[in-house]
Amino acid sequence: MTNAFEGLEEALSTQIKVELVERGMDQKTLAERVGIHPVTMTKYLKNQRTMPVTTLFDIAAAFGISPRLLMQRAEARISRPAARRA
Repeated sequence: MTNAFEGLEEALSTQIKVELVERGMDQKTLAERVGIHPVTMTKYLKNQRTMPVTTLFDIAAAFGISPRLLMQRAEARISRPAARRA
């Protein structure tokens, strides 16, 4: 990790994966709901491509939560000790 933005991207990717598991949803279904190609979703979740803010909003909507809540959950991952991260 070279900067705070990359740390946030990593935490956001992890949080999206947690939200997927909690909802019993897979990446392909999420990609379909968001309106992007599944390969693009995979690249976002592997931090191989930067996620546009509009996609973040669409992902939050697909989960039925606000973008703010999704970001708060991701930010909480940054401040937690590694042993407590999901």
